[in-house]
Amino acid sequence: MTEYMEYKHQPLKLLANPLLIRETSVSSEHGSQQQHEPWLRTHEVQAVENYEPVEGVDYRAVPEFKKRTETTNIELFYDLFFVANLTSFSTNHEITDTDSLSSYVGFFCVLWFTWCQVSLFDVRFVADSVLERLAKAIHLGVSVGMAITGPLFEPDDIDGLKSTFQSMALILMVSRIVLAIQYLLVGWHVRKYHQASPPFLIIAASDFGAAAVYLGLTFGFNHHNGSYIGFYVVAVFEIAINIIVSSNWKSVTFKGTHLVQRLSLLTLIILGEGVMTLIERITTIVQTDNTWDSPTIGTLVAAIAIMYLIYMLYFDALPEYHFGSIRQQIWAGLHFPFHLMLVLFLEGTAQWVIWFKMNQSANTAIKQLILLSVLLNIVSNILNDPSTNITNAIPQINSTITALFDKYPPDEDVPDIVNGLLLQMQDELNKGNITAFGDTFVGVYAEVTNTIYNQFGLESTGNDTNTNADGGFDALAGDYSVVSIIFIYFFVAAGVTLIFMGILNILTLPRTCFTKRVLQHPGVWFRMGTFFIIGAPLAAIAGIVNTNAAGNLIFSAWLLPIVVFCLLIVLVVQYIKLPSRMR
Repeated sequence: MTEYMEYKHQPLKLLANPLLIRETSVSSEHGSQQQHEPWLRTHEVQAVENYEPVEGVDYRAVPEFKKRTETTNIELFYDLFFVANLTSFSTNHEITDTDSLSSYVGFFCVLWFTWCQVSLFDVRFVADSVLERLAKAIHLGVSVGMAITGPLFEPDDIDGLKSTFQSMALILMVSRIVLAIQYLLVGWHVRKYHQASPPFLIIAASDFGAAAVYLGLTFGFNHHNGSYIGFYVVAVFEIAINIIVSSNWKSVTFKGTHLVQRLSLLTLIILGEGVMTLIERITTIVQTDNTWDSPTIGTLVAAIAIMYLIYMLYFDALPEYHFGSIRQQIWAGLHFPFHLMLVLFLEGTAQWVIWFKMNQSANTAIKQLILLSVLLNIVSNILNDPSTNITNAIPQINSTITALFDKYPPDEDVPDIVNGLLLQMQDELNKGNITAFGDTFVGVYAEVTNTIYNQFGLESTGNDTNTNADGGFDALAGDYSVVSIIFIYFFVAAGVTLIFMGILNILTLPRTCFTKRVLQHPGVWFRMGTFFIIGAPLAAIAGIVNTNAAGNLIFSAWLLPIVVFCLLIVLVVQYIKLPSRMR
């Protein structure tokens, strides 16, 4: 029984004290100044937990909080809700046009800044207690609420989804109210310290102000569809206030916290989400067309290599030392655009894997459909005796299409559309109208290709309701429009991700490197400059989207390997032994 009493957990206090109390008085017992190592807890008295003034504590000094060098289990548990939210939203929200891209960016903004606000408090002030666990439960509930509203987060359709945005605003309001109360409780703990309370009051006021704005937005959506912009403006304002306050008051500094580890773990989580998205695409390939050849395997290997190279470029440069309070806060703030670009980069990588496979399957199907020998025979003999070929051509094409539709089940109306086009082709053959026959055949090609694309999960923005060739053309044009959007955001995100990693690497250099001699050193320029030299042209590739070169690249197996090659160059440069004159 004694062993059990020693083992069992201590009961949780209703409100735990996050302060680390240090002795500064002269010991009457030893008659000398107490000497203590700065990392040891040196003063434990009941008055601390009773929130009474402690004899020997210098309340004119800056209050010191208990620091943790590692992420706690509850923080990791909260991170799981972030990745679940992001994965769910990515799965249910395909990027098919500029509207869906903007809504994807918007939801990520709301999600990331909410996570960041909670984490900025946790890394500095959290102390295990009943109230803290209750607050964390509410934050987890906020994450669940965002998961519920996330799939319908479409700012371009606010009129039809007004209640969704109002619910999102109320959810964010609750989150900020809880954060404000948490900061006020910490401020109450330091009330005895001179000039220690103002930063907590300022941050709490900013959170209460944000909550009031979110409450106002719930009514604003009734009158203004653009009210959702307030989500982004308020989020940036909150973080800015938090960082500015922490830069001016030592009591709320991030120095000595595990902020760097929290953001690096979030980077790892985002990479993991990218891996999960890639696995989902592979599953779609297996379920739709489980055939693997060298180009397909090479594309998949390139996608995995991209994620691994990004991991190495980021974590190899991650320092284990404190690299300056101001630089650390800038480094932390830059993680929002970096993470946004990284998410889009990884999403685009997974999209290209399945695009290559669906296009390859479509090409294989079309080769079967063309029946080149039959069509050439028709073209060569149609003017002499078209009736001898009509009975063979259309049934063979129809048979091939039926087999393709068995493998790639179409939408309900597609078979009727294709049958109508085949009858039209037969009529054109009877009339000897080769030009019209060819145009209608291309319409059949478009319908079949669009059907295969849809089976692989490509959501077309085109219209396929016409019962003639134009319907297939519109749908196929919509498919290619989606691919163009992916092409643009993929290369922009890839290049900008590299550029941001270069900036983050510069910020984490030791303080001794920020001298005129070191900053002008060619070796530093060469290693750090590679991120920009490779990243900028990579992002610029998006500008050629409407050219023949882009079309050739989109339909080739070299798109992802090119990006792998660029990342590999940057990685090698970071480790290559430079010539003596550049060292």
